[in-house]
Amino acid sequence: MPSKSSKQSTVRDDDRVMVFIDGSNLYHVLTQGCGRHDLQFDKFALKLANGRKLQRIYYYNIRQESDSNPNMGVEQQKFLASMYDTPYVEVRLGIWKQRGDVMIEKGVDVMLATDLVTNAYNDHYDTAIVVSGDSDFYPALQAVKDVGKHVEVAAFDMNLSAESSRTADVVVKFTKTFFTGLWMTRAQARSRSAASSRPEVTDEAASPNGEDKGATKAATARRSSTRRTSAAGTKIRKTTTPRARKPAASKSEEAGATPAVEETKTSSGSSMRRTPTRRRVGGAGSTPANGNGTGNGRSAPKPPPLRKSSSTTEEAPKETSDAEPVGSPTRRRNWRGRLGLSSDEE
Repeated sequence: MPSKSSKQSTVRDDDRVMVFIDGSNLYHVLTQGCGRHDLQFDKFALKLANGRKLQRIYYYNIRQESDSNPNMGVEQQKFLASMYDTPYVEVRLGIWKQRGDVMIEKGVDVMLATDLVTNAYNDHYDTAIVVSGDSDFYPALQAVKDVGKHVEVAAFDMNLSAESSRTADVVVKFTKTFFTGLWMTRAQARSRSAASSRPEVTDEAASPNGEDKGATKAATARRSSTRRTSAAGTKIRKTTTPRARKPAASKSEEAGATPAVEETKTSSGSSMRRTPTRRRVGGAGSTPANGNGTGNGRSAPKPPPLRKSSSTTEEAPKETSDAEPVGSPTRRRNWRGRLGLSSDEE
């Protein structure tokens, strides 16, 4: 009776296949068995499908982060960028917990088992190929078989568990020669590195019509700052422009000579001829240059004559030389008599 590992997968044209890859497990076994891990996962899955219709590839791993080794996350980011760029590949990332010096995965096995059973019950495939020999998956493998689906397990012999081997319908044992022609070339490695270094546009910056909102906002901000700067510069130029002052009047102008034409320099450096429109009229602060009290050849304005009231036209009675002086006893008696007061003085 042939063993499961020697049995070939049944090839049918209408057979649908899904591949579920435990990324962390495959990474370590490839490093130990082949000394490299730069695998082309699309070709790898097609070889496992063996001519059957490949529906989808699921890849499971954790996001690697380390404070002591920052390059760890950079290298994984390059690898994940190539995985996202591979057709029909779904990447599922779990979390990790630090237990002393050991990093423990969390959620990876549960996600793989959940997708394996869910897609089987939804009739999304006919055969499931699980790239992992971990014994934790054997209950999920049995649940898939109970639905009527086929299960294949692909792993190196050194990490293939007895539980997975007994539960699977077909076992594919990896060897070093199995991966011949599946490794990345140098050109593909350079292309993957260039794709990972390409700047990304976030969901907040990208609009449905393809417009980069982040770039549009930056351009709008630059235009606004330019307008504010130019407006501020214009205002400063206006306020800081020196105002031309009228020179003091010379002695010849005060004497009545024709005022000289002023020459003022503008802010651009060109001279402008200017004739004053106002002439100084002599007043309280001016020094008269002639007998009429004028300083520019004109006569000073005369004040208007005062009006004469009717009371002023009447001549006031002139006091004679023999009138009683103010404060004399006679004048005091007269005033007291007018007021109706008796006088004690004789």
